[in-house]
Amino acid sequence: MKTKNRKNKWLRILVGYLMLMVMIVAVIPAVPSEASAKSVALSKYRQLLSKSRISVLPQGKKIMGDDYREIRYYSSASKYVKFSIAYIDADDVPELILHDTRYGFGVWTFKGGYFRCLQWGDFYDFPVGYYKKKGIFRINATTEGSPFYREYYKLQTGKKSVEIQHQDLNEGEDRLENWGFYIGNSRKKVSSAVFYKNLKKYVGTTKMTQIYMHNNTGANRKKFIK
Repeated sequence: MKTKNRKNKWLRILVGYLMLMVMIVAVIPAVPSEASAKSVALSKYRQLLSKSRISVLPQGKKIMGDDYREIRYYSSASKYVKFSIAYIDADDVPELILHDTRYGFGVWTFKGGYFRCLQWGDFYDFPVGYYKKKGIFRINATTEGSPFYREYYKLQTGKKSVEIQHQDLNEGEDRLENWGFYIGNSRKKVSSAVFYKNLKKYVGTTKMTQIYMHNNTGANRKKFIK
């Protein structure tokens, strides 16, 4: 009888212990997967920027350089590279914007164990801003002869970026007939009201966040990549 009571006592203790462990696990907040993904991405960005040479846009791309000649790009010395952290798409993993004004820029993300380039441009293109977590990225673009464009792109991981609209300013040009607002790849002009209404479909009331590029120094990496 005593043996049976002793067994029951230990059984009750064991059950109580198991219930306590279940309760403890239940109240401990789970670490969101995006939080760990963000930490990994930021660590990879710091590692990348610490290298002596960095590819600001995909290697092997044919681009126009600052001497107005077509070249095949591979990498830049890190001292010429500037960077910025941005939250362009809807998740909490930030994107890394790299820019070498002699060659161009690239918008990069680190997901699934790989660096992926979401958007890039050459010497004529400049990253200007983005609409936070709306996936919309804006660049200013120029060409020889001084035409000037404001271009808006939809960026998506694993997919080709899509130009949703652009404004053709043609500053200093004789070809003023092209001045105006355009939706997508269409060459049909629209009014400014239609242009900004189309943008609002993507961004709602979110205002554009301006991009500020930082010199690639250890102090700046510590300050801004966090």
